[in-house]
Amino acid sequence: MSERMPAAQALAELSRLGLRPVLDAALRRYRRTGELGSSRPELSLEAWLALSRLTGQPPRGRLDLTVLDAALRRSRYGLGLPDVLEALGAPIVVKRRARETLEARWAALLKDVPDGDWRAALGRDEAGAALLRAALRTLDAETESLVRLVSQALDLARRETLSFPVLAARLTGNAHALDIDTLAGKVFRAALHSLNLPVPLRDGVSSTVLIANVRGPDWLNAAAGHCLALPWRELQKAGALHVEGNILWMVENPSVFEALHTAHPYVPLLCTSGQAGAAVVSLLTLLPTFTTAYLSCDLDLGGLRIAAHLMRTVALGWRPWRMDAAAHALASGRGAAPLNGDPSGYAAEFPGLVAALQASGQAAHQENLLPELLVDIGT
Repeated sequence: MSERMPAAQALAELSRLGLRPVLDAALRRYRRTGELGSSRPELSLEAWLALSRLTGQPPRGRLDLTVLDAALRRSRYGLGLPDVLEALGAPIVVKRRARETLEARWAALLKDVPDGDWRAALGRDEAGAALLRAALRTLDAETESLVRLVSQALDLARRETLSFPVLAARLTGNAHALDIDTLAGKVFRAALHSLNLPVPLRDGVSSTVLIANVRGPDWLNAAAGHCLALPWRELQKAGALHVEGNILWMVENPSVFEALHTAHPYVPLLCTSGQAGAAVVSLLTLLPTFTTAYLSCDLDLGGLRIAAHLMRTVALGWRPWRMDAAAHALASGRGAAPLNGDPSGYAAEFPGLVAALQASGQAAHQENLLPELLVDIGT
């Protein structure tokens, strides 16, 4: 074998022969796949002739880069094509190898996640998986400790009702370790939502529930006909609650709640105000389990998530309210939006609606059903 020529010198000579387009195309492919493959370079006649002399093959439109690699190794250059490609820039990071390395690190990380339910959800690419994958690329050394912290936080959140600052301080000594602007805080919240676990409070008064005509202690009964925003802290003092006729009408959006309350001021109403917080769940758990709860949400992935979370978490007589295929057809006919995400995880609770969402690819807002919701309450 010939003595090995410096890669930079080989690159310069091959470039002078007009073969730089071959090398540039080979570099792009090699970075992407880690393989040489073939190329269809645009070369001058002189360059094709030089390439033919080097490889011993006649000029033609497609070039087998493995043939060029073998020819370079046999020639006076004495080095392979990847060595020449390295001289084109910095050391080559092959994208496929980078993906394989990341997947190997991800598999190792999953194996060491202490919380079994969270580990399974991460394996389905849920519960903060995207955040953790991104962290593995830049914060590899810190990701393992982050996973331990979130696992500990999930375990503690299952056993006790604590605010975010108190929970973080107990685990780390830093009350801000799980703040919403931290990576650990974002991953923790994503895991809570995916696992249908109650979201810890920031404090006892920030989480509120919007209600009308829920009965209980005298101070609550005195507010009949009015709507109230009750904080979680007050609910802890309320004791057992009930609603007239054991029927509660529940909606996701404050605008719908207001319209319903205005039209029917003495009907028992509750608004989740989006994703149900601790105050919403706390109030519902204070109602008798035989209470019939009519639940209406947006006909989209967010609405399904809210409804399914409540139905899976709180023992009541749940009745999905205008959350079926017919309601979707009616609401989307009045105005639709693109469906973002896969609703199939909620098919058990909402088979007709999920099928309609998947077939149409369109979501609809609860406000589009307001005329029907008003009539339903009044009947």
